[in-house]
Amino acid sequence: MKSALFYYYQLSPLKLIKKKNYYYFFYEDALYYLCLLDRPIDYINEIILLDKMLINSNYMNIIYNIKGEAISLINNRYYMLLRSNNIKFSLLELYRPYYCYGNMLKLKILNHSDWGSLWTVKIDYFEYQKSYIKIKYPILYSSLDYYIGLSENAISYFYATNSYLKKDNADVLVVARRRINLDNFSFYNPLNLVIDHKARDVAEYLKYLFIKDNYSYDLIDEILDNINFSSYQFSLLMARLLFPSFYFDLYEDIINGYSKEERIVSILKRSSEYENYIRYIYFFINKKRSILKIDWLDSFI
Repeated sequence: MKSALFYYYQLSPLKLIKKKNYYYFFYEDALYYLCLLDRPIDYINEIILLDKMLINSNYMNIIYNIKGEAISLINNRYYMLLRSNNIKFSLLELYRPYYCYGNMLKLKILNHSDWGSLWTVKIDYFEYQKSYIKIKYPILYSSLDYYIGLSENAISYFYATNSYLKKDNADVLVVARRRINLDNFSFYNPLNLVIDHKARDVAEYLKYLFIKDNYSYDLIDEILDNINFSSYQFSLLMARLLFPSFYFDLYEDIINGYSKEERIVSILKRSSEYENYIRYIYFFINKKRSILKIDWLDSFI
């Protein structure tokens, strides 16, 4: 791998550290990540186009190789080299999203704003898998129906939001992240970018705080107080919180052999806590804006 780095980028680091799907190294006081590309090239090409359109952003720099290309073929696999900007996360990133303009809105593959369709495809796949995991993954099998039920609630709420609530002028698409995890380099990783609703990053950050068990209700209040969302956008936020992406992400890691099944138990033990967590957010939002009712959250009173 060192020889490939020198060939493509004229870089010769002393040490490469290998992780699951990337390498990282330091060179001349800069931190670099050589990332394995696990998505179709058409998808990656749209990320490259989006990155070129971003002005004064905090995302890591894509380093082009000696051929002037963002993608390098190394050992028959595609990689991209990124250089960190050493920027620390700030909540301002959530309060002041990067609004899409012009040709950004023509990037169809990166547009993930139709959550209902995307979630439906995912849930249909999990339901298809269910009969095949019963013996090998009994914990996943026994818990799957509950999280599919939450997901179906999220899908219905998303469609109801788009049917009954009007968008404000500010309800335009933004540059967002597929997932938020401050324990790795993904927040400023351009490979994590999507085009989506403003509610996405806020919801994913709130889910991240819960999963890391690193939340306080004072912090939740601060975040929600500082977000000036419309009723439409706040309803999207609730829809995204209802969808348990943290469960399905780990589910897929287990199925694909990256994690042990026992890791899911920590999520299952906190299912009631998560219901109370999103209930708190739901009632806080209702004090700011009138949003669509979620009957089972109201019934907790």
